Amino acid sequence: MADFSGSSPSPSRPSAVAVLYGLIVSLCTALVGILIVASALSWTPLSERSLPYLTFTIHVLAVVVGALWAARMAGERGWYYGTITGLGYALTVTILALTSAEVTWSPAAFIQGVLLVVIGTFGGVIGVNLKRG
Repeated sequence: MADFSGSSPSPSRPSAVAVLYGLIVSLCTALVGILIVASALSWTPLSERSLPYLTFTIHVLAVVVGALWAARMAGERGWYYGTITGLGYALTVTILALTSAEVTWSPAAFIQGVLLVVIGTFGGVIGVNLKRG
């Protein structure tokens, strides 16, 4: 018999709670990464030329961790929740970047956004297969 109680999410509508938690975890992970890189730039002879690579690495780690979290929390359709979380992170970072006065839009930025969504998909696939404690 079909369950019409509304307790399980439909494929067309993601569990907003899982995606929201994944997005929050992604943003917190990025914040920690930014603080670590800023400290390293201040207290070590690390060159600012490495900043674009470090920034993209932070974004990748943030999306993977957030997608893992969201998919594990949802317990199903990891690719779906990972993709939505990666897309949400990419859009959030883009909106935050647009508030800066020195932002220039480029095809490379679009490609990085697409890569973050794809990476989120893989993170979600891995996350849904992790055992829940």
